[in-house]
Amino acid sequence: MKQSSLTIALVFLTGFAGYSQIAQKIGNNPMTLNSTAAFETESTTKGLLPPRMTTAQRNAIATPASGLLVYNTTTNLLEVYNGTIWSGIYNLPKGMVSIPPNGTVTASNTESQIFVLNNCNNCNATVVLPLKASNGLEHIIYNRNSGGTITVTQPSVASGNKPTPFVDNIATAALLTTPSMSLTAQKATKIVFFEYDPNDIYNGVWCFYK
Repeated sequence: MKQSSLTIALVFLTGFAGYSQIAQKIGNNPMTLNSTAAFETESTTKGLLPPRMTTAQRNAIATPASGLLVYNTTTNLLEVYNGTIWSGIYNLPKGMVSIPPNGTVTASNTESQIFVLNNCNNCNATVVLPLKASNGLEHIIYNRNSGGTITVTQPSVASGNKPTPFVDNIATAALLTTPSMSLTAQKATKIVFFEYDPNDIYNGVWCFYK
């Protein structure tokens, strides 16, 4: 009986090795493999489910390979490691948010957005950025009015917590650790959150591109 089982196993392994190219496809039409793919899946009723984990679990992966892909359940984003940092994969186009006249809106920490202050000349408004966001997350803020100012700020940092400074691409001064920036009439800016080292004294940096 043991000899028969061994024979069956050897036949199976030999057949599997002979059809290794076919075994690289899972799902519909398994005999048709794209010539440029090392691995392919095909289905019209199911999706591909990557490993799911929290940010803490992701950060615990020792020496991740460039291109490693996970679904982060803390940020609810697909994230890929580029060899240096983890970056979220975002949906485009960005969601449009109308800023109410003389009002305040809070930016998302997981979804890219476009904020517009419109049809309220000489009105002021405030956009509040989160203290922590997905790496690479970006927002666009546009003051379309002929007057008034949009102030970009963030919540106060609790004692003992890490700050999240602001910096712009033309600044010559140090990082603004008490962050506040103003956007005057007919001006726009793109803002990107960048976390370069989880062990740094900062949560990350909001970079303003004017």
